[in-house]
Amino acid sequence: MSRRYGVALAVLWLAGFVAAALVIQIQHIGPGIVFPVLAAVLLETSLYASLAFEEVRCRWRWQWVAVLAAVPYLLYAVPLGLASFSSAAVLVIMAACAAAWFRLMPRNRIADFLFVAIMASPLIFKVFPLIYPKAHDKLRLDFLGQLLWVRAGVIAVLRDRPQSGVHFGFAPAGHEWSAGLRWFLYALPAVLGLVIATGFASFTAPQDPWWLVVATAAGTFLGIFWVVALSEEFFFRGLLQQWLTEITTSRWAGLVLASALFGAAHLGFREFPNWRFAAVAAVAGIFYGQSFEKGNGMRAAMVTHALMVTVWRTLFR
Repeated sequence: MSRRYGVALAVLWLAGFVAAALVIQIQHIGPGIVFPVLAAVLLETSLYASLAFEEVRCRWRWQWVAVLAAVPYLLYAVPLGLASFSSAAVLVIMAACAAAWFRLMPRNRIADFLFVAIMASPLIFKVFPLIYPKAHDKLRLDFLGQLLWVRAGVIAVLRDRPQSGVHFGFAPAGHEWSAGLRWFLYALPAVLGLVIATGFASFTAPQDPWWLVVATAAGTFLGIFWVVALSEEFFFRGLLQQWLTEITTSRWAGLVLASALFGAAHLGFREFPNWRFAAVAAVAGIFYGQSFEKGNGMRAAMVTHALMVTVWRTLFR
């Protein structure tokens, strides 16, 4: 195992045990529920974190993705009496199909676009909440399915259908931070103006102490950055935008089409069809796509994306 990965796991597990202790004390949820959930979360997040380290990521095989797919689910569902054989089997089959897609399908653009559509479908149609039962009214665990799904898709592309220009990674370089911040500032008036104009959300001053607002915003940024922004920028900018640019032979056509599809993927947010959110997401996608191009890869776009979502979730309701 990579030494860097080992250090990351030590930090992750320490944070997990601290979080579990806080949940027991603050939420008053019993250890009999918290510890099976902790085991599931630590395993899935540890597997997901392996994507950050190329020396570990390159060792993944689609067979292992499939074999391990249902283990986090079973770690909490079996002890809590919530397990379903059919749900576990669905997870294994889904993970196998995603991770082995480019081993099974011909290497052409039709298969490429089908892959992206298949990767988006469980998230758009909210499949994982149907598979992962709540361990407690305050403990939703369908995010474990999202982590599994992103991991399977990323491994499939990077191993069997690599795309130049993506620059996959969890840690931006200095120039990527700079480009991401710059395009966030460019996006801010346009996107927030549209948010207010469409009535999608309205400004709400935080009521909590400043230090809690800052801490919550920092946690929101990291969570969005390493999961939501990473997956969406990988698939929409790293893959779709580049493929569409190649097909249309126009960078602007590729940018606009990818952004429109990005907006359409958000139609199911809270309600369907949520046209206001789709419009906001499509406009934001233009700026994320510009950040991707000017920052030479998805990590710059991840910065822009995560900053925008953090501002929205912190200051708007």
